[in-house]
Amino acid sequence: MIQFLSVAFRNMKTVGTICPSSPVLSRALAAPVAEARSPRRVLEVGPGTGPVTREILRLLEPGDRFDIVELSPEFCGDLERNVLVPWRREGQASGVEVELHNAAIQDVGLEEASYDCVVCGLPFNNFDITLVESIMGRMLDVLRPGGELTYFAYMGAKAVKRTISDGAGRDNVDAIERRERNLQLSHAGTRRTVLANFPPAVVRRLRKP
Repeated sequence: MIQFLSVAFRNMKTVGTICPSSPVLSRALAAPVAEARSPRRVLEVGPGTGPVTREILRLLEPGDRFDIVELSPEFCGDLERNVLVPWRREGQASGVEVELHNAAIQDVGLEEASYDCVVCGLPFNNFDITLVESIMGRMLDVLRPGGELTYFAYMGAKAVKRTISDGAGRDNVDAIERRERNLQLSHAGTRRTVLANFPPAVVRRLRKP
């Protein structure tokens, strides 16, 4: 938690919260992984200190492939020491391929249309719409037809952003909301409210046509 708070306060634009995801939110985000059949290819983008990563690792079986993409070097170090090393030490890594990438998702050489599940923890409401489009487009590109993308946002976040932002900021929030609405319609999207998190969150699931 101390590591998370330290990085969060220095990088609030890209971290977006001061508390890691709760177990309930982690399970909701990883639900498509639990439902998919092995062998699975799973991608996590923006794992932070790894609460959702731990849930995904718990679900993996021999033959699965798991790529983790994290921009923060501090979080990558934390993930390696506190999540991946203990997981390997416990003997759960046999037959499972896991790779941690310290980079932006747009810069990682991932095979297109190859992932069964993409799980994203990035704070889209903190980003410019052009960056949202770039990241979302890349994640959907690497998702196979029929695969699912999950991501979340905090309840009321857009309303707060509109209140504290200037005209350009409000326009950006509205553009993100329109993009999300269009994705929901074109990708058989669903929403689930998770109250057992601080703050409460809404998890969105998109299925690639």
